[in-house]
Amino acid sequence: MKIRIMKLVVSSVILLPLLLAHSFQANAELTNIGSPKAGIDVKYPDNLNDTWKTPISNGISAWNGTATKVTIGYLSSSTNSITAAQYSDTWYGLNTQWKSPYKYTIQLNARTIARDATNFSNFVKGTTVHEFGHCFFLKDNPNTTLASIMKYTNNFNTVTTPQQYDINDVNSVY
Repeated sequence: MKIRIMKLVVSSVILLPLLLAHSFQANAELTNIGSPKAGIDVKYPDNLNDTWKTPISNGISAWNGTATKVTIGYLSSSTNSITAAQYSDTWYGLNTQWKSPYKYTIQLNARTIARDATNFSNFVKGTTVHEFGHCFFLKDNPNTTLASIMKYTNNFNTVTTPQQYDINDVNSVY
């Protein structure tokens, strides 16, 4: 009986740290603002042409297609918006959020995107996915060696979808 108990204790001492390390991977670098609900809406960007609308819609579809509870839908009466215009700033996209009630505005910088995109549609899609990530509490430039749509080092000409790191972080919230 003592041997059995000793084996159980030794097994627990060895396995528990391994299980905890696996359960709490170094994800969850989150911000303190994001949508309290997994489902959000946005006003359809009627003022944009299809060159912008299509990759924006593809970015939204990229989030809707993840193994998460998050959804982004179009709603004509939404106070949330996404737009593109020429801004003198250096950013590709900007997500401004308000907490009470929760609201957001996403701005895509046509000037910097046109300057740096070799694949315009991919670049707009990747930037859209990145900016919507903020709606789900994702932090800019997480400190990880894993792939993340939120990293500043991404090349949005090729990186256009939420990565497993991002999906894990979102699933830790919703």
